[in-house]
Amino acid sequence: MKRAIEWWTKLSPTFLQTLGIIFLAGYAWPIINPNLSPGLHSLCNWTLFIIWIFFAFDYLARLSIAEDKKVFFRKNLLDLAAVALPFLPLLRAIRALAAVTVLSRRNRGSRSQQVTTSVVTLAFATWFVAGLAVTDAERHAVGATIQSVGDGWWWAITTMATVGYGDTYPVTTQGRIVGTALMIMGVALLGTITASIASNFNLANSEDSGPRSTSANSNAASLNKVHAELDALKKRMAELESKLEN
Repeated sequence: MKRAIEWWTKLSPTFLQTLGIIFLAGYAWPIINPNLSPGLHSLCNWTLFIIWIFFAFDYLARLSIAEDKKVFFRKNLLDLAAVALPFLPLLRAIRALAAVTVLSRRNRGSRSQQVTTSVVTLAFATWFVAGLAVTDAERHAVGATIQSVGDGWWWAITTMATVGYGDTYPVTTQGRIVGTALMIMGVALLGTITASIASNFNLANSEDSGPRSTSANSNAASLNKVHAELDALKKRMAELESKLEN
C-alpha cells in the first residue's frame, strides 16, 4: 500500500495540474455562459465532483506518508480547503482557487523563482476566480452594477490593485464577502510580488559582484607574485655584483 501511495505522489503533480485546469474550466463555463444547456451544466457539476474525488485521494495519500502531520496540515491549508469545503456557490469559488494552487506545487528553479512563480500564479487565479464569483453573486441582483463576466473581471483587477474606481461594486452580501477577501489578498499578493522582484534583483546583483570579486582577488595575487619575483631578482643581482667586485 505504501509503495502504491509513493508511486501516486510521484505521478500526481502533472496529473493534478491537468485536473486543476479542468476544474477551473468546469467552474467558469456556466458563469461565463449563463445560457448553458441543462445537460452541459450537469456535465460541469459531475466533472467538478469527480475531480474533487482525485483531490481528496491525493490529500489523504500525502498526509498518510508525511513525517510530521501537523506541519503538513499547516502547510497545505488550501489543499485541505479544496477537499473539505462543500459545493456551495461561494465556497465552490474557494475550491476552484485551491485547485489552481497545484499548478505551482512543484515548479523548478531556485527558491526565489519558485516563490515568484507561485505568487504570480495565485495572483492570476485570485483575479480570475474572484471575477467569476462576484459575477455569479451579482448578475441577477436588483441595482447591481456587475452584470457580466467582463464587469466582474474589471472590478476584480481594480480591487486587487487597490484602485477602486467605484464604477462597479457589489451590492449583495455574497458579493461583498468576495470583495472583502479580494482586498485582503490583493494587498498581500502585491506586497509579496514586490518583495519577490526585489529579492531577484538583489540575487542578480550578488551574482554579478561575485565574478568581479573573484577577478579582483586573482589580479591581486598575480601582482603580489610579480613583486616577489622582482625582489628575488634584485637580491640575485646584488649577489652577482658583490661577487664581481671581489
